[in-house]
Amino acid sequence: MIVGGGFGGLFAARALRHRDVAITLVDRAQHHLFQPLLYQVATGILSEGQIAAPLRDVLKRHRNVECVLADVVDVDAAGRRVVAVRPGGDRMTLPYDDLVVAAGVRQSYYGHDEFARWAPGMKTVADALAIRRRVFGAFELAETATDPDEQRRWLTFAVVGAGPTGVELAGQIREVATRTLRKEFRHIRPEDARVLLFDGGSAPLASFGTALSAKAAAALRDLGVELHFGSIVTDGLPQPPRRGDHLGRRLHSGRTTRARIHHAADRAAAGRLRGASPEGSAGRRAVTAAPPMITRAP
Repeated sequence: MIVGGGFGGLFAARALRHRDVAITLVDRAQHHLFQPLLYQVATGILSEGQIAAPLRDVLKRHRNVECVLADVVDVDAAGRRVVAVRPGGDRMTLPYDDLVVAAGVRQSYYGHDEFARWAPGMKTVADALAIRRRVFGAFELAETATDPDEQRRWLTFAVVGAGPTGVELAGQIREVATRTLRKEFRHIRPEDARVLLFDGGSAPLASFGTALSAKAAAALRDLGVELHFGSIVTDGLPQPPRRGDHLGRRLHSGRTTRARIHHAADRAAAGRLRGASPEGSAGRRAVTAAPPMITRAP
């Protein structure tokens, strides 16, 4: 029994292809999602079908694998069985001899679950499509705004967390603004969109080493991304409803970002919000695509 059709579950099934075993692969979506490219779906570069393949198709030559569409909700270790819920809500019990749990990770806000309303994650195709609607919607709303200040707010995007997801997303938004959308609007200049990247550390992609980190910083600056390091997310405050769904995020460096947040988060292990760990480091991936206002920014 394999629970989850992500990288771990898929590779486990493939590794057992020529073994004398019967494999049941249970997944709630029944497609394999290549999560590293979700940011390209979120910015309209790829369609969702290009990064998601049906598990039945991927494993069709694996005659010892049976795919089951269900959501595993409980494990009876003593009875060697799992309890799963089918799409219609019915429960089913599946027996096993050996169990591989490869269910992946879930969205974590490190003790700040109230941010979930303002900062949706980027773990699924649905998450990426929601962010895409908000990002492109920001340009559309800026186009019809008559107040220059309101236009600037719509065209300011803040990404919190300079790990792989944050770096990719920040750079991709700038590429969309300066290349894809450059000649498509009449009342705004998409290339004027600001993308601000905040991180509690001192450099982007710090875990990749100094050489690659320096190259990433140079590439981001060449794209026009504004880098703000030593900035830690400390809290979130709802703003007046007339601005839409807003979140004011206070940064330890003294800057304050007020925006509607769209979260493109990485794993829980990628970073922590201040107050959720002794280190107080910030590693959340959040992209704002709504009226943000950056105060006290240099």
